[in-house]
Amino acid sequence: MSEEPKNLEEEPNRSEPSEPSEPAAPAEPEATVEPEAKVEPEAKVEPEAESTAEVAEAEEVEEKEVAAAKPRPAPRKPVDPALARAYRTHRPVDGKVESVIKGGFEIRVGRSRAFCPFSQIEMHRADEPEQHVGQTYPFKIIQFRRGGEDVVLSRRALLEDANQEEAKAVRATLIEGAMMQGHVAGVADFGAFIDLGAGVQGLVHISELSHSRVTRVGDAVKTGQTVQVKILKIHDKGGKISLSIRQAQEDPWNEAETRFAVGSRYTGTVRRLADFGAFVEMSPGLEALAPAREFPPREQEWTDWLKPGTEREWIVLAVDTSRRRMSILPAVDGMPEATMAIEPGVELTGLVQKIERFGVFVWLAPGKVGLMPTAFTGIPQGSRMDSHFKIGQEVPVEVLDIADGGRRIRLAAQGDGVARARAEAEKPEGDRRQRSDRPEGRDRSPDRGDQVREEDQGTFGTSMADLLKAALDKKKP
Repeated sequence: MSEEPKNLEEEPNRSEPSEPSEPAAPAEPEATVEPEAKVEPEAKVEPEAESTAEVAEAEEVEEKEVAAAKPRPAPRKPVDPALARAYRTHRPVDGKVESVIKGGFEIRVGRSRAFCPFSQIEMHRADEPEQHVGQTYPFKIIQFRRGGEDVVLSRRALLEDANQEEAKAVRATLIEGAMMQGHVAGVADFGAFIDLGAGVQGLVHISELSHSRVTRVGDAVKTGQTVQVKILKIHDKGGKISLSIRQAQEDPWNEAETRFAVGSRYTGTVRRLADFGAFVEMSPGLEALAPAREFPPREQEWTDWLKPGTEREWIVLAVDTSRRRMSILPAVDGMPEATMAIEPGVELTGLVQKIERFGVFVWLAPGKVGLMPTAFTGIPQGSRMDSHFKIGQEVPVEVLDIADGGRRIRLAAQGDGVARARAEAEKPEGDRRQRSDRPEGRDRSPDRGDQVREEDQGTFGTSMADLLKAALDKKKP
């Protein structure tokens, strides 16, 4: 027993040598994880990314399963079950057109309200939609949504189905160039739609509506009107049919020569103006040209007194049915007819067309203009021409002579002018004053018009050789 304490004391002594082990503490860093921290960049995160994707996928699958497990809402109950059954079985329903709304019609079908576009109420577009209000028609349901809150109807689909067989029979009878009757189903800016039967429609272009010029389709034809048409073309692609009302009517030019005699007066309406004249409608489908160069002279420009829509009398100058052309001229009171023969000695009334210092040009008839020299105007010598004559003024004249096949006509004013002309003609040949045929650039006496200057009379018609010869003869002794 006495030895135990002794042993207990020894144990502390044994532990004393171990006290110096405290300085060995620096070896502890070997147990740290710093080396492991250095190798962290080498660690890859791909396993972690793959696990994240797998988790997301699993969550998505779980969400779908949860959503599938949720009770679905019951389908909306149709507002009108009978309407829904009719849509599923493709049966037509009766509807009443209650009003016209934007883009179409409001239709009452049982307890529901439906919509029918303008293009689906008839075989053609409705020109007067109000005519359908209050009418009850069978319709086909072409759209049924939201339990019947969005319903679209079509009457045209039923009409097309009903007329399909009949339309085939009608199309089989159509031949290009044939004449047949139809009624105007509708009009547009570019032409009119003609129903040939069983809903088969053709188009008459605006240029084929009439022989007359048509600017507005509604002025030529009306909806519902029965018309005679000619089949111009049946297009294989699309089945379109081109028609013509104009070619189904008699051509007014066939009787133009017998109906409009040259030189006679007829009433016509100005339709349009051009720089070279006016186009006048003498009868429906027959237009004539009034050339401005043939108009009787006036102080005003012809465009100031001739306006589109003007109705007046016209004189026929020429008719050419082969070229479908007619020339006319505005009729003026007292104006001679275009067929009147203008010969020397004829007295007539003309219109002043142009005033020059050597004379006055007088318009006698269409295409016939004569010159009245100053000496034969009957006014005092030395007077200003424009003080005695005005453009468009009527002057009584007498034809003195005609040259160059009627292209040159010399005139004299009735009275003093004719007396002077006759006195001039009665003078001896040597004393008669010669008329100058020189170009207008040659010098002329301002007060003697066409008369040759006295100092020029001796050399009129001479050449340079004659002048030299005369000069040499004077020098000879």
